Amino acid sequence: MNSDFSSVPLGDLVKIKGGKRLPKGCNLQAEKNEHPYIRVRDMGQRYIPDVGLEYVPDDVFTKVQRYIVEENDVIISIVGTIGLVSIIDNRFHLASQTENCAKLSCPDRYDAYYLYYYLISALGQQEIKQATVGAVQAKLPLYNIEKISVAWPHRKYREQIVNVLSTLDDKIELNTQTNQTLEAIAQAIFKSWFVDFEPVKAKMAALEAGGTAEEAERAAMCAISGKDEAALTQLQTEQPDAYAELAQTAALFPSAMQDSELGEIPEGWDVQRLESLIELAYGKALKSTDRIEGTVPVYGSGGINGSHCKALVQGPGIIIGRKGTVGSIYWEQSDFFPIDTTFYVKTKENIPLEFAFYLLQTLGLNDMNTDAAVPGLNRNNVYRLEVPGFPNELIKRFTKVVSSISKAIQNLKVESNTLAEVRDNFLPKLLSGEIDLSQAADIADEASV
Repeated sequence: MNSDFSSVPLGDLVKIKGGKRLPKGCNLQAEKNEHPYIRVRDMGQRYIPDVGLEYVPDDVFTKVQRYIVEENDVIISIVGTIGLVSIIDNRFHLASQTENCAKLSCPDRYDAYYLYYYLISALGQQEIKQATVGAVQAKLPLYNIEKISVAWPHRKYREQIVNVLSTLDDKIELNTQTNQTLEAIAQAIFKSWFVDFEPVKAKMAALEAGGTAEEAERAAMCAISGKDEAALTQLQTEQPDAYAELAQTAALFPSAMQDSELGEIPEGWDVQRLESLIELAYGKALKSTDRIEGTVPVYGSGGINGSHCKALVQGPGIIIGRKGTVGSIYWEQSDFFPIDTTFYVKTKENIPLEFAFYLLQTLGLNDMNTDAAVPGLNRNNVYRLEVPGFPNELIKRFTKVVSSISKAIQNLKVESNTLAEVRDNFLPKLLSGEIDLSQAADIADEASV
């Protein structure tokens, strides 16, 4: 080991406390209050995101308040999916803690962040793996957490390491935020075209105001592009090809609506069942004890819950939660293994997978639980859902528009994965003497460009 580091048991560095199961009959709340309930599904990145969390009611919180987590606490999953690590930042002053996690309380910010980076590193994950017990259900006992060996340098060295690795994490977080924005843009385009029918309604409004057919087309072009008349004229002058393509897209929308079983839909569109567009195939059981560590992500209804050496489905693909987290929807670009709590999607009649992904997000699958005991999504009920008969040319046009967005999202994901790999291997290389801190800033700068 590098002489700048000493090996210290984790129990000598932090206070360790297990989580608390909520009282029987407690129903978590969707609306926010001061007491978010942290579960394993919320973990796995630097900060626990505040999107999708559920909250402990005020009248229950008094029973579990001894198990709150505070700023700079490090949280680690200890049952089932072992070794997911997050840190509590100033967005979470108080939070109830699940029994499947343990908190490591660090009084000092730099110590907390150093410990976080150590535990997610290849070294820390190996230590966690060695401390894990249980053949049927994996567990990380608190008494074993105390024994985990941590490479612990002097204070100034820890601060320098945290500053370097935070630079990488900041870039990863920025990429994540950018991807969320890009994803929201793609969803907004789908909703505008295929749910709210805004280009059709723009044409109708222009005609009802006494406008010409040409003015109606221009109104639809404004609705599609988000540009006003002046910007549209500028586009026509400076980028005639882009203007022509926008006009072709606008021409695919009719200028009237018609009644249907779904309410008003664009004129000329029919109504069809979802089963005419997609097939929901069942995932396959894959026990944690049967998995061989590899690069293939394993999907359950709550998202990625491990890896395997072999894929069941070639990517890209769509995964839908069938049991547990009902109606959850995930896009996976690479090959993957969906387990038996999920469906994966096959499309029919040349329906692009990207189109199916955005369509499925508008159907409220998360509200289609059909089993009171164990939440479940009935495949036949999904098939019976009715949707408009979207014109093929418009589907193709949408897919072309979002393909550039999807490519940008994927590029940022690849970059983030590279940054995470650099981050997680930084400490092992530092300990082995392969690199030293004088090279650290250059490595971080290079990786984050």
